[in-house]
Amino acid sequence: MAADNETWTPQEAWWRFRLEAEAAKHYPSSYALYIGQTHRDIFLEALLPTLLYITAVAILDDSLELWMEQNGHQLRPPYRSDLNGRLEYLGDNRLVEHVIALRAVRRERNRLAHEPGTSCDWKRFGDDLSVIEKALLSLGLVRPTPKLEYFSERSAMEDSTEPGVKFSRRFSYGVKENGQPALEVAWTQKFLDD
Repeated sequence: MAADNETWTPQEAWWRFRLEAEAAKHYPSSYALYIGQTHRDIFLEALLPTLLYITAVAILDDSLELWMEQNGHQLRPPYRSDLNGRLEYLGDNRLVEHVIALRAVRRERNRLAHEPGTSCDWKRFGDDLSVIEKALLSLGLVRPTPKLEYFSERSAMEDSTEPGVKFSRRFSYGVKENGQPALEVAWTQKFLDD
């Protein structure tokens, strides 16, 4: 469990995950930085939301386990020490709402993780992400996700003072949180002297 790490917190894990998921959702826009056009890749359209879905449920599972431990809830038979057991316990004890929806999320995660050739789309991912966040919010484990906005930028060509480099330009993309960069990937393209 990730929560075994003393520095791991549901809030930090969820916040970082939401930033990375937002950047991943907009992956085609990064192509426009180089080639001036975008396209959606058929493989990435299936792979990215599927892997992100599995990761979101892993964060949910670790967060619930940590919350139960910190709040003195121990799983005893008939509850197993897994996500299903935690959801059953939380539902039976009315500690979290929307347990039926969370069970559906768990079943979808199992299908994606264990049935070859299965995938989910961005809509399903987004819908179920909302279910997960509502549960984490209700237990006080995370704060509401702020307004996230994808960005991508390419600077103009600039003269370079670096030896052997004639021109350079900077590329960056990432996610802004409430208008401020919160996640950025950046690099510089260098054009060498002839």
